[in-house]
Amino acid sequence: MSYQRNQYSRAPAPGGYPPPSAQPAYNPRSGYAPSYDTGYPRVDANPRADANYYPGFAGVMTSPVDPGHRQSPAPPPEVQQLQTYEAPVFRPKTFDQWLNAARDSTSHAKTHGSALPFVWVLVEGKNIPANAIVAGEERRKPLYIARSFYEVDIGKAGSHLQLGAAIPYNGREIEVGTYEVLVSALTPIRYSISDAMPVQIPIPETPIVTQEPYDVRELKRLNEIKTVILVDDSSSMNGSRWADAREALAGITDLAEKYGSDGVDIFFLNSYRVGKELKNGLAVKHLFDSVDPEGQTPIGQKLSEIFEIYFPRIENRNSEHKPITLVVITDGVPTDDPKSVIINAARRLDHAAVPQHLFGIQFAQIGDEEDATEALRELDDDLEHEHGIRDMVDTTPCHPNDPQFTTGTIVKILLGSINKILDSVPAGPYPRGGPRY
Repeated sequence: MSYQRNQYSRAPAPGGYPPPSAQPAYNPRSGYAPSYDTGYPRVDANPRADANYYPGFAGVMTSPVDPGHRQSPAPPPEVQQLQTYEAPVFRPKTFDQWLNAARDSTSHAKTHGSALPFVWVLVEGKNIPANAIVAGEERRKPLYIARSFYEVDIGKAGSHLQLGAAIPYNGREIEVGTYEVLVSALTPIRYSISDAMPVQIPIPETPIVTQEPYDVRELKRLNEIKTVILVDDSSSMNGSRWADAREALAGITDLAEKYGSDGVDIFFLNSYRVGKELKNGLAVKHLFDSVDPEGQTPIGQKLSEIFEIYFPRIENRNSEHKPITLVVITDGVPTDDPKSVIINAARRLDHAAVPQHLFGIQFAQIGDEEDATEALRELDDDLEHEHGIRDMVDTTPCHPNDPQFTTGTIVKILLGSINKILDSVPAGPYPRGGPRY
């Protein structure tokens, strides 16, 4: 028998050399190896790491119990395609949508708390919660993290900012008075429920409603008059005075709506913009945001224009119009002559026999400039005695112990006006169809 040893066997192959079909074949795992069983195990140069593999014949699966028993290679595991679902994200398209969403989110956080360590809370003006996250400092004042409807980048909030917050938008910074700040949810959110002058209180287990700053019966009397506001929008009103007037009028408008008023009319000294029968604070803030304080203080000229709008409503003897109270909010000395305008207006009302209680002017000083205080005092004290006209002007100068101009300031002015109206109504018989208040 002829045979030849080779590297693949130690015994002669039956019948001589292996047939061509049994010549060594290339295995991608172990290189060249015989395709027939030599009877000798060969260690795989690249063993697999799976648990079912046992080093046996090259390129085959064997059992650790029976090395000679061949098994078919295990099929590769099927890769399941994971289907992902992304919840739809609500993105408000209008300011009102954003505001409603912010209110709902804040209300939920106040009532139920938050599972997250931080939460966004809606803020109006500069009433920033005490547990707001401090992110830095500006002008020696703390800066807080803020966002708003104009959200492109995170903005900043602080008591030194004119409206309360500034948000980057279209390459510039715009100031807003309605925004959200980031607060720590690990600390109870401090909030208040109040119509005017909110006071921050911690949330107790049982919510506590703060007491009205005025008797409800007094506030309901706001419905007895027609309120007209003339706001000084001269350049000197820029800054905190403008922000204070904005917040104060927003508060008085909310009160007027709550207690049945037919709305507040707002005019400006220089701007042509007018708000008619405004019934919520948000509308007032939008109106203020559309006006830039600039120019002088032409009180006389604007008073003349307003008189032409409202005097015809009360000059008609058959009219049953409510008494009109015109509140002039200013911080400086007039740059024209309001005194002569008021004198002529009083004589016009006297000539038309308009009852005194149907129209009054209330000057309210914002700021503490002494020249402005003296100018307003002259309008209040001197006109009636020097010119023999009806007393239709009252002034509220800045109080040195309470210089802040707030919603409470205007409430006092309006309630004082109502009391003056009631005091001036004759006991009877009532002229021109009876009392109208």
